Amino acid sequence: MSQNEEAVVKSILKSFVSDTVPEYILEGARTIVNSDGVQRLDLKKRERYWDIDATIQGDDFQNYSPELGLNLAEESINHYCNCPESFSGVCKHVGAAALKLLLSLDSEEEHAESKKQADWRQNFRSFFATELEPEAGKHYIIYRMYPEPERLQVAFFRARQNKSGLSQVQNEIELQNIIEKPEWSETSPSLPHVAEQIGHYLDYRGHRVEIPAGLHAWFFTAIKDEYYMFLRDTDIPIRIESRTMQLKLSPELSEEGLSFDILLSDEGKPPFSIMDDDEVFFYGRLPLWVYWKQGFYPVQTTLAPKLVQEMRIQNPVIPPGDIPEFLDRVWTQIPVSDLHDHEEFLEKMQPFFVPATFNPKLYLNEEGSLLTIRIDNIYETEHGDISMGEPNPDLQTGSYKDGDKSYLVRRAQDEEAQLFAELRDMGFQPRNNSIWFMEQEAAITFLLDHYPQLVEAYRIYGEKNLTRYKVRLTSPQIVAEVETDEDNKWFNLDINVEYDDQRVPIEKIWEAWSQGKRYVQLKDGSYTSLPESWLKKLSHKLKALGYDPEQPPRQQFEQYETPVLDKIIEDLPDAKTDEHFVKLREKIHNFDEIKMINQPKALNATLRPYQVQGLSYLNFLRDYKFGGILADEMGLGKTIQTLSFILSLHERGITGPNLIIVPTSVMPNWEREAQKFCPHLPLLTIYGSRREDLFKKIPDSTIVITTYALLRRDLEELLKHEYTSVILDEAQNIKNPNTITAKSVRKLKSDMRLCLSGTPIENNLFELWSLFEFLMPGFLSSQHSFQRGIVKPIKDGDEDTLNYLRTRVKPFILRRTKSEVAKDLPPKIETVHYCDLIEEQRELYNALAKRLKDQVLRDVDEKGMAKSQMSILDALLKLRQIC
Repeated sequence: MSQNEEAVVKSILKSFVSDTVPEYILEGARTIVNSDGVQRLDLKKRERYWDIDATIQGDDFQNYSPELGLNLAEESINHYCNCPESFSGVCKHVGAAALKLLLSLDSEEEHAESKKQADWRQNFRSFFATELEPEAGKHYIIYRMYPEPERLQVAFFRARQNKSGLSQVQNEIELQNIIEKPEWSETSPSLPHVAEQIGHYLDYRGHRVEIPAGLHAWFFTAIKDEYYMFLRDTDIPIRIESRTMQLKLSPELSEEGLSFDILLSDEGKPPFSIMDDDEVFFYGRLPLWVYWKQGFYPVQTTLAPKLVQEMRIQNPVIPPGDIPEFLDRVWTQIPVSDLHDHEEFLEKMQPFFVPATFNPKLYLNEEGSLLTIRIDNIYETEHGDISMGEPNPDLQTGSYKDGDKSYLVRRAQDEEAQLFAELRDMGFQPRNNSIWFMEQEAAITFLLDHYPQLVEAYRIYGEKNLTRYKVRLTSPQIVAEVETDEDNKWFNLDINVEYDDQRVPIEKIWEAWSQGKRYVQLKDGSYTSLPESWLKKLSHKLKALGYDPEQPPRQQFEQYETPVLDKIIEDLPDAKTDEHFVKLREKIHNFDEIKMINQPKALNATLRPYQVQGLSYLNFLRDYKFGGILADEMGLGKTIQTLSFILSLHERGITGPNLIIVPTSVMPNWEREAQKFCPHLPLLTIYGSRREDLFKKIPDSTIVITTYALLRRDLEELLKHEYTSVILDEAQNIKNPNTITAKSVRKLKSDMRLCLSGTPIENNLFELWSLFEFLMPGFLSSQHSFQRGIVKPIKDGDEDTLNYLRTRVKPFILRRTKSEVAKDLPPKIETVHYCDLIEEQRELYNALAKRLKDQVLRDVDEKGMAKSQMSILDALLKLRQIC
């Protein structure tokens, strides 16, 4: 609107209010405006004419709609209201609408003028205000703070936020209004509750209140996001900060005596003195709040607010002669966290201190399931052991009396802090600085592992009086005994752990270890440490032997498990063993200890020395009911060694069929070799389509040959017989333990089982497991346990597990290469013969070669040389096969 038009409107309204509205009506109108009773005021402008519609809530809580029509040309005004009072003339609702419009026009004019002369603080309002700006059209609470020493008063107002700024019309409101109208406190939702507490404390809910001592922090926190907070009756903004300031006392020594400067510091900034500032006031407690430079700050300190305020105002000085008394009575109670440059001051005070050594006494006790430790904060002085109360690394000094005289002690803060740190590291939790505690699991671990260390550093009492947490600190002794059961061909293993006169079986030890415990409870109720180093070293071996916390550990072992038992005994030098075990162990570990036997007399050949060794090895396996793998390199005579072994059994009177299972391709070779080297032994080859009558001849045959392919078909017939031995040639045929073939051979019944293989089998762990599961079931535990306890650790790079597996299987695998037995082999003679193709062969070869050549050339043209390599290899293989 233009300024001229606005002036006319204001003139009309002022004349109307002063000349037309009676004084008693005008008083009611002012009450409506001051209490924000004008809920709506709409303005519509026409050419030289203004229409004003308002909504006002009456005393009867009914809404009335006064209307004003201003004729700017005639400078006249018409009015109407739907209330009952309007029939007798102008009502207070019409008067309130006129006053409200007039006040709004005045407010805009004052704001426009104030832009020229505004306080600089208003120009930089963003530095004082909160992050969000007030919203036009809303009403906000205004806080005027009146800080004084030991007292803070607050007056409350409420005003409307216009687009041009805060309305100059600021209505006084009371604490009761804030309590009853929580919608007024949208910016500070917790203010009504705080106001209620203030009113309850003061028994007063008026316009200006004094904040009670215990509610300062609550009040500041409630209004910290408000927009309008001012210092007293000015427009100077006040801040409520959330960052905590540090308050410290800085001791200053001069000729006059000892005085203190009071410093404030913000994080990362140097401290500054507040002694010379006029307006510095302290309020509340926990935390203490300081008013300084138009801001309220939370302060971290343990000092009483009244003490800090008095020290700032009075600045007391302790005369030189009173300094010892001050150090005794006051300084000893001030935490170091409340001091600045204290170390330098204490160095100057050194003559006042008597020599003292920190040497606390610690007392163990039990409180139900808790283990507690109480610290008696002892300092050794020239007057004996002196208790300084509870330990507190934050205190620099202490004092004591001897007779009528007081003495000062410089406390060992670092040593007191170190004691706290050690207790925490050992698992204790503080109840207070003097009493610490821990729960059962941690308590037992502490007494077994950390208590000896603590005893070396401190004086500790009460351990012998403990009943719930009784421990033995003796070193465990592992006792093992191996006994042979020759009738059943197994060993009985008995392992116990002895603690003085208490003996604990390995079952209980391993169960505790598997559950992650580091201790075990003895029969007398005491606790003692597990032999951890021994258990860690043997854990993978024990698991391989079946020591699982979910199942009872085994105590009986087959003779083929001698290497594993030997590994356990190896770590137990005092283990007791019998003569049979010792001899068998030596034979297994030292091949030279195996008794050499002569080759069979009826053998139509002369064995070489290494072949005699192989024969003796197979005989050794047979004598101790072991299974094994003869894994000599191809060409070293595994077949003749096997036939010699069968013949030696026959000559020793061990009769019965020996079942040899072979690939179909080598079956003729086995027949020829058997007929050549031991022709007088009954030989039965089960092969062909008419096999039904052959199975009846098995009991009368010494050598029985069949194939892997027929094994699956004939298994039912083969299972009807028991064999002196079952021998698998090319044993890699059962490398997959889950195939029908592998499962079938494991069902065959025999006194001995033997595998022949010319290829290394140690590199494939599951092939190794499958072969040994056939040879000696359970030797490498279950397939799942082998995967978990052996395969996975080896894949993860566990060298100990790999070495353990090698040690376990080595005695049952005999492998020699040509280079190792070269001295026993005849000289190598090579003779080259060329054979011509016959006419039919040559024609077939040439025809195939031409066809393959054409195919390869086409592939090279279409795909290129790099992508035709498979085609070339295929052609070469077909040409080789046709020859």
